[in-house]
Amino acid sequence: MALPDTFPGVKDQPLGGTGVKRGADSGKDAFLEALAGVLVDPPVHHGFAGAIERETAGKIWTWMARDIAGDEAARLADAVDSGADAATAFDLLLPEILERLKANAAAEKDDRELERRNSIQMGGEEARQRLAPVIMAMRRRPLLVQAGKFGVAVGSISDEAALVTALQSISITNPLTRALWMQAMVGHMANPSRVMAAAVAIAGGNTETRITNAGYGALVEAVLSHAQSQIGRLASQPNLFSDIDFSCKAIDRFHRLMRSINYNLEIERRSLWGTIMTDLTARLSERLERPMKEITINVTQALRRPRDGNDKVDPDQVLAALNGLYLLIAVRKSRDSLAVNALLDQAWADTGQTVEVLVGRALDMYRAQPADPAARERLDAGIKMAEIRFNPEYADILRRARDGAERRTAQG
Repeated sequence: MALPDTFPGVKDQPLGGTGVKRGADSGKDAFLEALAGVLVDPPVHHGFAGAIERETAGKIWTWMARDIAGDEAARLADAVDSGADAATAFDLLLPEILERLKANAAAEKDDRELERRNSIQMGGEEARQRLAPVIMAMRRRPLLVQAGKFGVAVGSISDEAALVTALQSISITNPLTRALWMQAMVGHMANPSRVMAAAVAIAGGNTETRITNAGYGALVEAVLSHAQSQIGRLASQPNLFSDIDFSCKAIDRFHRLMRSINYNLEIERRSLWGTIMTDLTARLSERLERPMKEITINVTQALRRPRDGNDKVDPDQVLAALNGLYLLIAVRKSRDSLAVNALLDQAWADTGQTVEVLVGRALDMYRAQPADPAARERLDAGIKMAEIRFNPEYADILRRARDGAERRTAQG
């Protein structure tokens, strides 16, 4: 086995005073990076066989690095801190780590007290229950890398028959490995609905029983797991979406994943899958309620002329209004997978009226005072909001009206 200073890409870099802490973190980070395809972040309301909570995986690594494979963990950390590629360094040491785990498992069979102590050290029974999936993910890491590439590849298959053939080529029979494979694969699928339709074709029916008996229950659960992960990508304080593009992508991804099940499968509302889908829809929709209610308020504050003091446009208020409108469009496109119909209809009507009225006022103010920079800035912001809420054609009409007022002023 290669020593730390012979790992590909390593450099001589002294660790310094914080080396021990940094080294421990480096080893853990490399481990988590290696298993990234099957790790999920909170909130985790429903557990799935192929999805491993990142926090739990971290606790298991800490136990392994301290009690099971300390030498290997130290060498891994040294290699990463010296500049080696984290995944490559982990793969080189993985056989030795697995051997240590195998020896520990054999020792536990004859020593219940050792098993109990290990369970405590790794974080309790919850972590113990996820130890087998973690070890399997480590053992099958090359397979999981392949699963990610497979997920990307199926997105480029346009022929339905070819897609069915590709899906049938997944010959993994071990239930846990298959669940991990599906988790890694779905994370890279651009169009889950087409893959789910192919699974229905293979199963010969769209009922839960047919899909499960055909071996694609793990596919459904992986889709549900990834849909659940989108909830955490919306801020817990929904009025503070720091990255609106990220949030809108999460809403769209949730919709695509849930639609792949809703449009292709016949799910009993009271079944396990049915209750999970209902719960996930409610939880994501709940996070949208507050920002949806604030969209019209933010638009009004951004475009209304201040009653007191100097006339100026607040860029933060404009940004909040634009973000809210982008969110509104994303929710409207995904409404079939959400539980916000009444709220959406109200916000859609209110924002339409508000934008139209306030942009009209902003245009009148600009015509009256074309040399006023605040009037121009407010109008430009309003035109952008009109483009988002209505369409580019309406925005172009407003731009021509603005430009016409500007030309008349230039002509005296």
